[in-house]
Amino acid sequence: MDIKHIVIVGAGTMGTDLAVKLSASGARVTVIGRPGGRAETFAARAISAARDLDVSSDNIDMQLVSTLTSVDWLSVDLVIENVIEDLAVKQSIFRQIVSLANEHAIITSNSSTFGISLIASGLSQQTRFFGLHFFMPAHLVPLVEIVMSESSELQIANELKQYLSARDFVPVIVRKDVPGFLANRIQAALIREVWHILEREIATPEDVDKAVMYGFGCRFLAAGPVMQKEISGLDVTYSANTSVFSDLSNADKPPSFLGDKVKRGEIGMKSGKGFWHWDQASIRETRERYMQKLKSSIKVLLDN
Repeated sequence: MDIKHIVIVGAGTMGTDLAVKLSASGARVTVIGRPGGRAETFAARAISAARDLDVSSDNIDMQLVSTLTSVDWLSVDLVIENVIEDLAVKQSIFRQIVSLANEHAIITSNSSTFGISLIASGLSQQTRFFGLHFFMPAHLVPLVEIVMSESSELQIANELKQYLSARDFVPVIVRKDVPGFLANRIQAALIREVWHILEREIATPEDVDKAVMYGFGCRFLAAGPVMQKEISGLDVTYSANTSVFSDLSNADKPPSFLGDKVKRGEIGMKSGKGFWHWDQASIRETRERYMQKLKSSIKVLLDN
């Protein structure tokens, strides 16, 4: 697949990080950001992301424009919609893109909430629409989900996978457009059991985090959950599953204690209180430590 010109619609954090990463890999990137919005801080955020990648911002072929009509659409090969998680807004953007883009351009959405089947509903040429779901920080985290609708063409998905693989992403194809796609579904299952454990007072938040980070979590750097069970033995796994599954949470909604914390405004770092108390110094220290560990873990994975 010969992708030379990429358009990213949305100049927020995710859009900026993606633009830097893709531009650093050799693509021509046009970013569309509304005047007065996040576009005002785009340049500073782009420089910061380039610094994370050890890339000189002078060597990045990236242009910021303010409207869809400012784009050279005849040359565009790939579009990544990255606006707010509002279905009506996304559907409107998709309709405009389809009316402007050439018929060969691949049109995708980075939505983590809405499936591509819903966003592109009613539009023609359904074979070229995909979810292209990245994870924050998008210039560092390698995973990207290529989400197919029933009409998406598998050959195009495989070509996208090959293109992204060559640019240091780790793409996976999600063959059914289901809620949460792949990674977030797995993460949701984990966090549901975490809330269940806290609700039953089986362990503290601190000990839950330690159990994940220093137990099975660190093993995920070496092998994913399926390969881990292949190593340990499916017979052992089957036996353990038989004894544990019946006691796991099967809740179909978040627990009341979590909703109560949200109602009280105890939503974490943003409000100064969640499960822990936060001030500016502790927020800065924790985020810096998180980024350092994240970079180190990604380096371990990519070096292997």
